[in-house]
Amino acid sequence: KNSHNTEFYGGRTKTVQKRTKVRARVIANELTLNMAKAHNVLIMGHRNPDYDSIGACVGIARLAMFCGVKANIVVNRSDANIRQAINRVASLPEYADIFVDSLVGQDMICSDTLLVIVDVNNPVQFESPDIAANVGSVAIIDHHRKTGDYARQPIITYIEPSASSACELVAEILEQALPIGGLHREEADVLYSGMLLDTKQFSRNTGVRTFSAALYLRSEGANPAEVQYFFKS
Repeated sequence: KNSHNTEFYGGRTKTVQKRTKVRARVIANELTLNMAKAHNVLIMGHRNPDYDSIGACVGIARLAMFCGVKANIVVNRSDANIRQAINRVASLPEYADIFVDSLVGQDMICSDTLLVIVDVNNPVQFESPDIAANVGSVAIIDHHRKTGDYARQPIITYIEPSASSACELVAEILEQALPIGGLHREEADVLYSGMLLDTKQFSRNTGVRTFSAALYLRSEGANPAEVQYFFKS
């Protein structure tokens, strides 16, 4: 018996990165158009957030600011998992009052509010299912396979299981929509940390598009050495 031939059986389906930058450009255009005509933008990820969820939220917030619309991220600020990421952007003046809890977020809903949901597509796992149920216009950007159904059809559904992370998808959108230098290096760090987390330091689920997005974030000031401190407890 040859003991060197180890065989693995299991249920991790390989995904192939076959999407193109054209798709990212189309989504970036749709998103900016809808943001520009919204009264305000609410952004949320999943409950018990991680760096990929909060990083994607920060990226979408920057896009909303670029469109000249008020943005707020609905999140549990006291969650220890994301404290480092929130602290990283807290020094920027535009993030002084951007993070709100679910109750405050509820009060911000009006008829022209746009809700952008990232890194999750199942309503049961949303940071605030109540907010999602009460907002008329919803956009979803996620890299998990679709597992949920919606009472109201989202105006934008960008679900790409071939992507490594939500931060990869959001970074591609920002690269299409923002001018060069349009991202603060603190924001780039948080997006980069989300990609690091979901790829296990670029060792899993990576494709050409993953490294292309990482290159964009690096060119916008992301510092891999700084980001490593996020992962030290």
